[in-house]
Amino acid sequence: MVAKCASGGLRFHDLRHSYATWLVSSGVPINDVQKVMGHEQASTTLNRYTHGSDGRDSRVRNALADWGR
Repeated sequence: MVAKCASGGLRFHDLRHSYATWLVSSGVPINDVQKVMGHEQASTTLNRYTHGSDGRDSRVRNALADWGR
């Protein structure tokens, strides 16, 4: 995914973004991702390093539906 989207080639920093997004998408708590990334604030991790992923809307709907059961 990153290699396809990165114009001019893949950079190490692109991998950090993908890694953080992958961790959050896999359900790793944001405070754990924050520590792994070396950020002082969780907001840095969320605002700069994570990106929406495919299926986000359906996961949110499913989580809400499961919560009501």
